[in-house]
Amino acid sequence: MKDFNISLKKGELGEKIVREFLEAKDWIVYQPMTKDKAHYFDMMCTFKKEKVIAIDVKTKARLNKWNAQGIDKKHYNEYINFINTTKVNFYLFFVDDKIGDVHYADIKNLTNPIYPNDKIIAWKIEDMNFIFKLTDEQIIELSKYDQRNYKFNPT
Repeated sequence: MKDFNISLKKGELGEKIVREFLEAKDWIVYQPMTKDKAHYFDMMCTFKKEKVIAIDVKTKARLNKWNAQGIDKKHYNEYINFINTTKVNFYLFFVDDKIGDVHYADIKNLTNPIYPNDKIIAWKIEDMNFIFKLTDEQIIELSKYDQRNYKFNPT
C-alpha cells in the first residue's frame, strides 16, 4: 500500500521542477492554496496576460511495456470535462523520475491512446513534447520517494 504523504512529497517535487521551468519562460504560475481537498489541476498559468492554461503534473517513470506515460481514466475524464466547461486548454506534464525526461502535451492533442488496463489511459512519449532532462541530483532526490511495487524495467 502506498503512503499518501510520500506520494504527495514526490508530486510536489515534480510540480516544483515544472513550475521553475515555466517561470523561467516568463509564465505566471498559480497553485492551489488548499492542499487537503481534491482539485482539478496542479497549476493555472498565464503568459503576458494573453494566454491561460491549466496543468497537471505527473511525477513517475514511463510504463515498462510501452514507451508511454499514463494517467487514471477517471482523471482524464475530469480533465476533459474541465476543458469542455471552461474552454481553458489543459496540459499534462510528465516528470520521469527514472530516465529523467520531462515531456508535456496539450491533452486534446493526445489522440492515439493506449489502454494498459481498464483504469489507465496512456500515450506514446513520441506524441508529446520533450522539454528537458532532469539533473542527476533531481533524479536522486525524486528516487527517495519511489514506492513502485514492481521493478522499473522498460522494454
